[in-house]
Amino acid sequence: MKYLLPVFCLCLAFAHPAFAETVEEAEAECQSYPNVPVNITPRFDDPVYDYHHNLRDLQSLSHDPSHQVHGTHRGLTLGLTSYEPMMAFKVPMKGVKFSNGLACAHVEHVDVTVGYQNVVVYIPTEVPQGSCGFNEVMAHEQKHIAVNKRLLEKYLPIIQEKLEAYLKLNGVFREQNADYAAKLLQDKLQVIVNDVSSEMMNENQREQQLVDSPEEYRRVSATCNGQLTMTATQYYRTGK
Repeated sequence: MKYLLPVFCLCLAFAHPAFAETVEEAEAECQSYPNVPVNITPRFDDPVYDYHHNLRDLQSLSHDPSHQVHGTHRGLTLGLTSYEPMMAFKVPMKGVKFSNGLACAHVEHVDVTVGYQNVVVYIPTEVPQGSCGFNEVMAHEQKHIAVNKRLLEKYLPIIQEKLEAYLKLNGVFREQNADYAAKLLQDKLQVIVNDVSSEMMNENQREQQLVDSPEEYRRVSATCNGQLTMTATQYYRTGK
């Protein structure tokens, strides 16, 4: 199995700042805003099952750098799950400008979507649908999917807690202009998200390696009267 770490896409959309017309309105807008709502939405696409590629195709797919992939047989990919981790933000902000030229901006709310998209499970044509080996490969790939779902559920509240804690103390910025204040917020949210996503992906890597343990490979190879071992042997003899 080759394990590929993905790049998270962070997409921040800021509403165009609105400016107060009076000093009183400006001061009201720039008061402490400690409870910024953070809304977290998990995403895990329903898997698409592809049984139309042969073993040669799966070896190529297993080296695709644009996807995270898991194989099922040490040295040869007899099954494959690919997916794209994703994280997207929407952060509307409201800005006001004072008569002295200073500006203030505060976050109205943060909407986060995090999870996995374009989930595809591949089982090659050399492993016939409905066969014992097919069922074993499918069960193994489902273990990889289960790890992703479990870790996604684990990290959702962690992401929410870290964002809420930061915004509670830093939900309002007073700077020379609202655009600069928004840039400061964007940079900090980027750091927070990168830190959490790195933790999640490192744990995911460790958990997926446990799924692909030597014991699991030996077990899968020994099942079904050696069907998958014979498939691998036949590929090495004629498939390259």
